[in-house]
Amino acid sequence: MKFLTWNVRGCNAPDKRHLIKRGLDQAKPKVICIQETKLGIEDAARVFGVRQRWSGFFVESEGDLGGLGILWNPLVVQVDAISSSKHWQMVKVNSKIMKFSCFLINVYGPTLAVEKCQFWKDITKLLEEVRLALAIVARDFNATLSFLEKRGGVRRMCRMQFDFQTFVDYNALFEVVAKGGSFTWTNRRWGFSNIAEKLDSFFLARDWNLAPLVFEAEVLATSGSDHFPVSLVVQKDGVPLKCPFKVEKMWLRELGFRDQVVVWWKEAPVVEGFLVFQFFKKISYVK
Repeated sequence: MKFLTWNVRGCNAPDKRHLIKRGLDQAKPKVICIQETKLGIEDAARVFGVRQRWSGFFVESEGDLGGLGILWNPLVVQVDAISSSKHWQMVKVNSKIMKFSCFLINVYGPTLAVEKCQFWKDITKLLEEVRLALAIVARDFNATLSFLEKRGGVRRMCRMQFDFQTFVDYNALFEVVAKGGSFTWTNRRWGFSNIAEKLDSFFLARDWNLAPLVFEAEVLATSGSDHFPVSLVVQKDGVPLKCPFKVEKMWLRELGFRDQVVVWWKEAPVVEGFLVFQFFKKISYVK
C-alpha cells in the first residue's frame, strides 16, 4: 500500500494543476496527503477529481494561505475522517486488500514562531489519543531537526529546531528515512544563492510493534512545486509489493466455481469511465 505526501504550493494555475495531476498519476498512490492547496473545499474537490476517481477530505485555506487535503482510492481503501484544524487532519485508514489499518495525520505547520508552541501541543494530543495504534504522520512542519537538514543560507541552531526535536523525542516518533534525496524543498536558485531543506517526510509511532510490516520511503521527482513529493510503501514482511495473480486449472474443475465468478462479476462496484477502464476494474475486483 502506497502513501504520498506533497506540499503542492497552490493549485490555482491551470498549467500547474496539470503538472500536479501528472505527478500523482506517475506515483500511483492509494492515499495522498496534500498541503498548501490554497483552495476552498469545493474548489479543491473539483481540482483533484473527487467523485470521479478519488474520495477526499479537505480543510479550507485562509485566503491564499494553507489548505489541506487527504485523497484516497475508494476501491482499495476505506478512510474515516476524525478531526481537523487549519494545520492538521486526522483520519482512520483501512486497507481492503492487505488487512492493514492505521491512523494518518496530515500536517502543515505554521510559519510564525508564536503559533508553534500551541501547534506542538495539538499534535501531541492527537498522538496521545491513538497511542496504542499505528500512527503515521505525513509532515511538513515548516521546521528542520538539525543542521544536516539544510544546505546553503544561514545555518544556526534556533529555538524552532530545539522545540521540534523535543516534540519528536517526547512523542517517541521516528522517521522513515527516504531514499532518492536528502532534501525535499529548494528555492530554485543557482550557485551560492541556492538553499535546500528537508521539510517533508513520514514519521511513525515508536510504541507500535512494527515487526510484521516493512516501511520504505522515497523522494520522488517534483512537478509543478518547489517541494518534492515523498512516497511511503507499507507491505507485510516477506510479501512482495506486486504479487502476480495466476489462475490454477484445478479451480475450473471445482463444482460451482464458474457460477461464483459470475456472481462476483455482477457484484463488482460500478465505476465511471470508458468501457475498457470499467472492464479492468471488474477484473481487478474478481481477482
